Amino acid sequence: MMNRDGEIESWRAQWTSQADAGDRTPGELRRKAVQQQRSLRARHLFELVMAIILLIFSAGFAARNPSVEVYLWAAVVWAGTIVAAAFSLWNWRSLWTADLKSVAEFTEHYRKRCLAGIRAVRFGKLFLVVQVAISAPWLTGDYLRHRMSGVSFGLAMLVLAALTLGFVLWFAHFQRRASLELKELNGMDCGS
Repeated sequence: MMNRDGEIESWRAQWTSQADAGDRTPGELRRKAVQQQRSLRARHLFELVMAIILLIFSAGFAARNPSVEVYLWAAVVWAGTIVAAAFSLWNWRSLWTADLKSVAEFTEHYRKRCLAGIRAVRFGKLFLVVQVAISAPWLTGDYLRHRMSGVSFGLAMLVLAALTLGFVLWFAHFQRRASLELKELNGMDCGS
């Protein structure tokens, strides 16, 4: 896989060297655009499949363990999953648009994908805060009501902290990359 900085420089060189050839994208640039779109589509589909699996798992768990707390947990999982899936569908709607044919179209779609990535990170951070704000008190309440041992509580909080840190680091990386790509894209002059 090519370094993002090198990839954008390659596109810039192709665009500027092909200015007299018309508004059609060069073959290599088009191949990269199609490859990027396929990759993003595959990730998006994976997210949606995981959401469906989470919904089925939580419904099955609630059916096998009928209690008010489990039903409430399942409702929170369903609400969170539906909100996240709806945002994802709205945010990445440009992944399912028509085939790209010109440099201007590719540039605009690439810009939209960068902005969608930044929006996804912002949503993810907010969603993470909400999830931690629900999970930590819930686990603490179970511990205080003696529904889980001190060891189980400690391990659960450790897993929650590790997952939170992992997501925070991933969000920072993803936002930095999307912001850099957007900045470089905004600095290109695709018409000359």
